[in-house]
Amino acid sequence: MEHCFACETDYGYLGTAPHDGSCPACGSTTVTPAGELGVVDTTTWESANGLSTIHVTATDDRSRLFEFVIAARRGRGKLVCLAIDGVTVPTETVWSVPSAVATRVTAHGVRISDSMSAQSP
Repeated sequence: MEHCFACETDYGYLGTAPHDGSCPACGSTTVTPAGELGVVDTTTWESANGLSTIHVTATDDRSRLFEFVIAARRGRGKLVCLAIDGVTVPTETVWSVPSAVATRVTAHGVRISDSMSAQSP
């Protein structure tokens, strides 16, 4: 099931190729990834008091840019920002973090909170 973060429409896609990366209801490109997400960059920041962020940049099969920001403390992380092609979407509408992103975050010793599980590709 695909989801549009702009108009909150859930829609199915039938076909062999990934969906076209836009909402059939409103035309927005702020929809779930089309096909696989490939991580292209990861940056981290850590303060002296143990707070840190992990910024993971990925692209989908339609070359749309996804930017995930995970805030962490004591090895536990939470998604605090998601932008799709530069448009920020409300993180409370995100059901899960894609597995490619979760794998990269885990490699930095951070586990994403239970309320935000990893999503299979």
